[in-house]
Amino acid sequence: MNRIKTATVAACFSVTANIIINKLIESGTQVVAFGRKGDVVRAKQLEEQYQGRLTILLGDLSNEEESKALIANALDILGSIEAHYHCSGLFTWSHWKDVAVNQVETVFNANFMTAFVFGREVYNVMEQQGRGAIMFVSARDTVRNVSAGFGPYMASKMALNGLVESMAAEGAEHGIKINAILPTVVDTQVNRDAMPDVDPTSWVNPTEMAELMIELTQPTKTNLSGSLIVVNAKMH
Repeated sequence: MNRIKTATVAACFSVTANIIINKLIESGTQVVAFGRKGDVVRAKQLEEQYQGRLTILLGDLSNEEESKALIANALDILGSIEAHYHCSGLFTWSHWKDVAVNQVETVFNANFMTAFVFGREVYNVMEQQGRGAIMFVSARDTVRNVSAGFGPYMASKMALNGLVESMAAEGAEHGIKINAILPTVVDTQVNRDAMPDVDPTSWVNPTEMAELMIELTQPTKTNLSGSLIVVNAKMH
């Protein structure tokens, strides 16, 4: 049973975020979601699907001032933020010996800096409330040996893991639960197109992952925080 009344979702046009938004709204949650600047047409189209139960705000989640403004706007709409789902992320396959410096900056910006900068603003709201839950998305192989070619991507996700564990420790006294899901390859059309020769039957089902993320942010899950939750494949 969903007991979350208000929630925010980052990277609202991603597959997993879309599913989270739909499931939350279907079960009665009021949602504010965030997308990139300039994505006005898609934002309007997505809002229209939910007839006033979803508001989409556009901005740079790695920019501190914009993040502060976005969260203030979200609070004006929602009144509180009981749960936040941070689905922002970018995959890259490259070797350390020849990856461009700006490419590393880009992947760290998407995978770590948005989580730190925007996540901190969410955290500050929840600290004032005395409660809340934040769920991030990392990667399974951050807790295994990292293969060649996955270095820059996994390094950014390892930084995210450190943020999750240490921010959870800081939030414990304030009733804030912070965790991360660590999936393998998520079964999306983009991934199928990128890896046409790989069998997707063992990939993580995005609907199942979204359902797990919502379940783990329920107020009833009071003892779960600072966890890196590995999802290896389909759960059913």
